Amino acid sequence: MLILIFGCNHSTKEIKINPELKYADNLKKKCIYEGNKTAYGELIDYYGNYPSEYYELLPISIIMADKYNNDQARVAIYFEFIEMENNGSRDEKLFFKLEQSKKNLIIKYLMDGAKNNSPGCKEILKRIQKGGVKIENHSN
Repeated sequence: MLILIFGCNHSTKEIKINPELKYADNLKKKCIYEGNKTAYGELIDYYGNYPSEYYELLPISIIMADKYNNDQARVAIYFEFIEMENNGSRDEKLFFKLEQSKKNLIIKYLMDGAKNNSPGCKEILKRIQKGGVKIENHSN
């Protein structure tokens, strides 16, 4: 009987949610459902402080780029793919070691940003071209 009483008491305890996780969840929702650029910038900063969770930012970046035409997200996609494929390393030289299909996807996002006249996307495209990757229909 005592075990049953103590067992019930433990199950009614309030679960405390880490405020940092709640903060990140709120930022994610603002990005996904509203396309909030400020929240996206804060989310990038958040994941900068928690690099082991960088992989969570890629789907949000893709949503921000596709649904909300956010060029900051297009630049982030470039770095996120490099990090994901290289255990968190952000060395841009590692872009050239990615599978061709991934390079093509990244270049597509960067070209979309270049069409919007994004300086970040244009600069990355220049570095990729200097590295020997041919990019069709791209004006510097």
